[in-house]
Amino acid sequence: MSDESRVMRYAQHSSLVTHYSFIVIIAQVVDDRAPEYERKSQRADFETLREHHDVRFGDVAGAQIKHVYASNAYIAQPKRFFAKKEFVTPFNLPECVEDHYFLSTHHSSLSTGSTIGSFSRKSVTQLIEQTMARIHRFRDDVTWRLFDHAPSPEEIAGVDVWVDPAVQEDDYDGFVAEAMAANVIVVAARTPINDRRCEKGRTGFLVPPCDPNELTHGILTALFKPEVARSRSEAAHQTVSKYRCRHRMRVLLQMYERLIA
Repeated sequence: MSDESRVMRYAQHSSLVTHYSFIVIIAQVVDDRAPEYERKSQRADFETLREHHDVRFGDVAGAQIKHVYASNAYIAQPKRFFAKKEFVTPFNLPECVEDHYFLSTHHSSLSTGSTIGSFSRKSVTQLIEQTMARIHRFRDDVTWRLFDHAPSPEEIAGVDVWVDPAVQEDDYDGFVAEAMAANVIVVAARTPINDRRCEKGRTGFLVPPCDPNELTHGILTALFKPEVARSRSEAAHQTVSKYRCRHRMRVLLQMYERLIA
């Protein structure tokens, strides 16, 4: 059974109380090397948890739980272990999307040419260049917009197709979930996390990693074959609520309670 399955089963069947009658003091710490995926998770957790609990950024004094956001999600042991810096085994927590992405309105630019968007990072630069060269063999009206910052909801909603050309299995920074929340069709490399995000190809186009030919085909299909893209877009719209922060919060609170029990 995968880590994700164990966590979800724990969330569904645990007898622990998740609606606290007391306030939990939570210290959130972002590691200097934390990828954007963990940073956006921290932002979403902070906004959701602070409605009912005392959530502090970086201040561990008096905290009952220290949640460290690093290259993988770690939940620290209760404060009595802080001096030893001992951590529990990482959990594959449910992914969440900040609420404002769900409020953005997608607007197509197909009448003036097509725009695809991606989150830029060093690992995907060469693949993007190779794929763009292939696209231009067939179309000269496609622009690839690369964001060197976390794209805003409006920026994601302004592209016609969102592309995640991840080349590594631990590259979670593709902003695929945010694009789905903004009702933008997705083309993504078939990494384990994208396989889950796109439900094995039902809610988005999946292509083999590191394959510019297949990535080109997927992008052109998503852009110019609406009869193929429509079913995926509709399926994504029906299931995108799985990224609502409340689902992740339920799992987090149950994990926190287990730690301080």
